[in-house]
Amino acid sequence: MFAPQKQPVISKKSDNFTVNLLLDQYSKRAWVSDYVYIDAAELVRFINDLCNANGLEKIIFPAREEHYNDLKKLGFYLEGRIEGYFNGSTAYFLTAYLDQRRACSDCLPGYLEQTKHILSRPLKKPAPLPPGYGYCTPSNGDIPALTGIFKQVFATYPSPVDQPDYLAAVLGKTALFKAVKKGRQIVSVAAAEVNWANDNAEITNCATLPDCRGAGFMLGLIEELEKECLDRGINCLYSMARASSYGMNLVFHRLGYRFRGTLINNCNISGGYEDMNIWVKYAR
Repeated sequence: MFAPQKQPVISKKSDNFTVNLLLDQYSKRAWVSDYVYIDAAELVRFINDLCNANGLEKIIFPAREEHYNDLKKLGFYLEGRIEGYFNGSTAYFLTAYLDQRRACSDCLPGYLEQTKHILSRPLKKPAPLPPGYGYCTPSNGDIPALTGIFKQVFATYPSPVDQPDYLAAVLGKTALFKAVKKGRQIVSVAAAEVNWANDNAEITNCATLPDCRGAGFMLGLIEELEKECLDRGINCLYSMARASSYGMNLVFHRLGYRFRGTLINNCNISGGYEDMNIWVKYAR
């Protein structure tokens, strides 16, 4: 089961605040995408009431540095940060839990030990692709192949990448895709979801067919995405990798991304809630 195609974005403007936030019923969370406020308490009351009315369990609030202390006093906790997220300024990923069971992860100590081991590994450049393989920028004609890969790799996923209409709407617009092809067959894919307003991009939708894993394709794909983002003036690149995935976390470390925290029980992926590690590369 993948996420539904559209999840509502709520916009609210009052005398004391303006906010846009995504209501993600699939992962039972709210994600603040844009905000300004005069009265922080009134803003947080509105968000809490909205979440309670919709049965949500977690609030994710990427906050600017000048608002960090206000929000911490109102019950938010720091789980990570992304340098450069707001047009060159740091975003502090503050979270609050309406269901305290969601705030606890029994797996987290083990994941942190695994991350510590990954951080001790050397950096590594991508190897050349084997003969017969090549990089490409997928087009609309490749959408059936892309949806097929995502269905094979993920049992569940927080965005509807298994739906052709969704991919057609984002491909080459808000999401820049790169793929590895063997002949005419796509065997590995990754994307950069670009926030043009804030000049940042999330590396996501990373998937390789099971029979083609272990060849280092993802290192090269992400490097290709980095080049395209930098060419377009996007200097803040980040990813949220499943903390349970040794391989994907190692890929980001090897490419020079910096570990910047773990979002607890953050989203529904591969059949349950996953802790997500934040990795950041900011080209100042």
